[in-house]
Amino acid sequence: MATPRQKKARRSTNKNTRRTADRHRKRVTITGNAIIKANWDKRLTLKQNYAKLGLLPSLNGQTGGTEKNMPDQPQQTEEASIPKELTEEEIEKIKKSLRPGEGLIQRDDEGNVIRVIVGEAKSHDEILDEEVPPVEAKTDIVRQLEEQAANAFHREKHQSDFETDWIKKLIDKHGDDYKAMFWDKELNIYQHTAAQLKKKCQKYLQHQ
Repeated sequence: MATPRQKKARRSTNKNTRRTADRHRKRVTITGNAIIKANWDKRLTLKQNYAKLGLLPSLNGQTGGTEKNMPDQPQQTEEASIPKELTEEEIEKIKKSLRPGEGLIQRDDEGNVIRVIVGEAKSHDEILDEEVPPVEAKTDIVRQLEEQAANAFHREKHQSDFETDWIKKLIDKHGDDYKAMFWDKELNIYQHTAAQLKKKCQKYLQHQ
């Protein structure tokens, strides 16, 4: 026979519960880089750890949750002045200064369109070969990671047999006249610019 106290406990909906928030917290296990693993603080969140180490949790930047007050600035437009006579090197330089989709229209004194220069997206090879200006590390951890990356093994990218044969034909036919290579519709089927052809030829000649 149950006592009155047992009956009361059975009817009661209030039960003593243990705090389980810590048990349900997502634990991040670092299994990759040894430097990050040694400096990881398990008491902090992933975002807090990355901020402490001087790293970015995402390359895409903030997707929400932050607001920045930007001062109102008047829009300024500047009309570009382009000389009438441009070399192929100068045109290539202007293209690189423009973003993909942007363009400059060159007109004569009467307002007639002479040339339209459109910015082009960089090729995969150009992005890989592009020199990146050094950025000063903000934390000791970042400096250690940069030193580790600098001492890592880098495999040199070699030109394929098809590309070397193609460049050899261009050099045999035009020598170092890269402008003539540019206008060669038979060999320059991919419509590389004179600057791109020069870079490929120089790389080819370095390994001969």
